[in-house]
Amino acid sequence: MTDATRSFQYTSSSVPKAYDEFLVPRLFEPWAKLLLDEANLQAGEAVLDIATGPGTVARLAAVRLGPKGRVVATDIAQPMLDVAKAKAPPANGAAIEYLQSPATPLSAPTGAFDAILCQQGLQFFPDKAGALKEMHRVLKPNGRAAIVVWAQLERNWTLSRQRPDRNIEPLT
Repeated sequence: MTDATRSFQYTSSSVPKAYDEFLVPRLFEPWAKLLLDEANLQAGEAVLDIATGPGTVARLAAVRLGPKGRVVATDIAQPMLDVAKAKAPPANGAAIEYLQSPATPLSAPTGAFDAILCQQGLQFFPDKAGALKEMHRVLKPNGRAAIVVWAQLERNWTLSRQRPDRNIEPLT
């Protein structure tokens, strides 16, 4: 794991809890609903949610997929997965399996998923091209990917300042 990847892991349990309490209801849940609308999930499909954080996208996807569907939710940060796992499963939703995994390589078999979801994760991956190749690898033929990012990390002044491996000045 690179230093850049390590810097974006939430290794303290207090950060994921605050993230879930304050950012999810205000930002990430409304955006997750839009992401899922674009992904056009169908009942019974198998879905992989990469960089699941506290499981927001995974839980909403599980409801749309129904009890015959399947969700695998991955994140590199175990404290985020702990927050996700602590939540009760969604009623009448697909089962959710939470796995600690980086985006490259993914801990998933080739051709296993109908859809890949990734909300606000790709911009943090050290090997973005490798992550996209891995997403393609685990998709079934004619599968689809729905990915949301704010902008390139270098164009997001607030987030880029958190990166100890970068010395990035604000854009003017």
